Formats: sequence, C-alpha cells, structure tokens
Amino acid sequence: MPVFICTIFLFSAKIKAQATYDSLKIKMPKHYFNTVISLDGYRKPKQEFTDTADFLAKRLKSYGLNQFSLSFYTPIITDVEEDTVKHITKSTHVLLTGTYIRLKPVFDSLKPHDLVKTGIGLRFIFNSGKKGVWFFDVSPFVTKDRTYTSKPYFRMASTIVYSHNVSERFNWRIGATKSFMWGNRFYWPFIGLRFGRLDKVNLSVQFPRSISLNIPANEKLILSFYTKPQGGMYNYSNHDSLYYLKNDATFSYTRYELNSGLRTDVKFGNNVSCYFATGISSKNNITFYSETANKGKRGVYKKYFFEQNLGPTLFFNVGMVIKFGKTRTFLNDRNMYDVMDLNNTNGVGDNNGSMGNPQIPVAPKKIKNVNLNSIQDLIDYNDF
Repeated sequence: MPVFICTIFLFSAKIKAQATYDSLKIKMPKHYFNTVISLDGYRKPKQEFTDTADFLAKRLKSYGLNQFSLSFYTPIITDVEEDTVKHITKSTHVLLTGTYIRLKPVFDSLKPHDLVKTGIGLRFIFNSGKKGVWFFDVSPFVTKDRTYTSKPYFRMASTIVYSHNVSERFNWRIGATKSFMWGNRFYWPFIGLRFGRLDKVNLSVQFPRSISLNIPANEKLILSFYTKPQGGMYNYSNHDSLYYLKNDATFSYTRYELNSGLRTDVKFGNNVSCYFATGISSKNNITFYSETANKGKRGVYKKYFFEQNLGPTLFFNVGMVIKFGKTRTFLNDRNMYDVMDLNNTNGVGDNNGSMGNPQIPVAPKKIKNVNLNSIQDLIDYNDF
C-alpha cells in the first residue's frame, strides 16, 4: 500500500510539473543572428610621391588617408525545419545589411575631399543541416563627393559561396565574388580553407578576402595575425581640374593596399567588444579613372590618367562592435558556427571582416575543480 501511494504521488507531481511548465509558454527567440553594428576608424600617415616625371604627382606632392565607417547586419527572416527522421536541423536566413563610409584622401596641395559611400544589401544563407552551407550576397551602393556638387554613382557588388564542413577542424569553400575593394571592377574566384575549430585556434585562408591565424587567449581576448586587402572605388569631383578634360565633372578615385598586422579583440560583457589593429600597409596604389574614357567597356577599367604605387607604411585601425537582441542557442553546432563565419568573413561593404566573429563563443578551458560558480560562467542567458 505505501508503495502504491508513493507511486500515485510521484505520478501526480510529474503531471503537475509538466502542466506548470506548459503554462509558462516560454517563447523561443526567432532568429539565430543578433543585430550587429560596427564602428570602424582607419588611418595612414602621409607619403610623398617619388615619381618626379609625372605632372600630377608633382602637383599633389603627398598622399595620406583618413576613413570612418559604420556598418550593420540584422536578421529579417529565419526559417527552421527539423527533420526528426534524419536528426538534422535545416535553417534559412535572410539578412539586411548596410554600410556608410566616409573617406578623406589627403593630398598636400589640395583641400581634402569628403567622399562617401552608402549601401543597402541582402544576404541569403542556407544551412543544409548536414555538411554544406550556401551563402549569397547582393550589395548595391552609391558613391558621392560631398565637398563639391556632384551626382552620385551607382555600383553593385555580389558574392556566391558554397562552404563544406568536412569536420569541426577542417572546412573548404568555393565560389565567386565581384567587389570594388581591389580598386577596380574585378571578378574573382573565391577559394577558402580553414584548419582548426572556429571556437579555438584556427588558420583561415579565404582568397581573395584574407589570411588569418586566430588565437583565443580566453573568453574575453582574441588575437589575430592577418593579411587582407583594403580599398574601394569612389566618385571624386573634378573641381580641382585634376582631369584635363574639364567637361567631366567627376572621375573615379580608387585605392588598393594589402594590410598585414596584429589585431586584438577585447570583449566587454556579452554585447560589446572593441578591437585595435596595426601593422604594415604594402602594395599601395591609387588610380584616377575617367568614366567617359571607359564608357562601354566591360570588365575592368583599362584607361586611366593617373596611377601611382607607393611604398610600405604603417596603418592604424580601431573599432567597436555592438550586438543587440536575444537569439536561439547554437552552442557547439558546427554548421551554425560556419554560417556565422561566412557572414563575417565576407564583411559588409568595404569593411573586410572588421566585425570579427562576435557570436561564436570561445570554447572554455577544461575545468579541473567543478563548482557552482564555474558552471554558472558557462551559462548564457540567451540559451533560455
């Protein structure tokens, strides 16, 4: 009899607990992605032009650079499909992206021009739930010289990549990309390899975007040794009559460089991180194109009226990344880590990977003495 009464008591307690849980109606977050905003400042010191035979080089004398950018991405559609037979979870993500860049090329003999680039884009990412992830990006933008009256110029960048996760420690990618980051309208094949887990030490080779060795020192500090291109194409007013055909009100100013250095990311709480990077800027190039002279040309621009290569110099880069909103948990989900990395590796606009990977948690070190405080540190409130 006592056993029978205890059985009934336990059964009723379980029913009551389940009913209580159901009555809570806990609502799971809709998206996997946070809304993420990045503020980025970049600067290079002045360099003198050494080509004394070029008329414009002698007139401009020297060249430096100041740049500020603001970029963001935010999820607008998330669709999740769970296959209980195959035990996989498929997910589709549509993100809205945006970028604003204010660039000031500094020539010794000219008043600095205030060049701006503004763009809004869409991204589609499909996670098969197995080993493959598809990434599509369309990023239209306009450039304009705000210093003097000029019309905006429209361009569009795009990328398609297939990413294959062989294991947590090895990934390969293949695709194609069109970007103006290399100072022209280039189409490039996209080839990527990653060795090591995304939440631990890893080597990532993403041609033509970047090469980086990422070393998490702890959950708050990440070091990255990297090489990556930076540049862009901007509309530049001909107010200073740099282009000899004065009937052209504007021309294209383009820049390209290859940055190699050390970046340090520091996390302040769950939603804010800052970074500082410095190193050597090499293969520096600036070029002026006439849109009229290249009108009707397909592919890259081939006619230009000014081009200069400059020697290596230092660069300084500092920024802040801010996250908003609650998300679905994806701890130790290999494919979702890859989804996040694909999104950030490709950057937003010309901000080539400036956001880092703010949503991929660093794998905690093994805990020798398990206690309540150590377990509590591993729990993220976004998991609930």
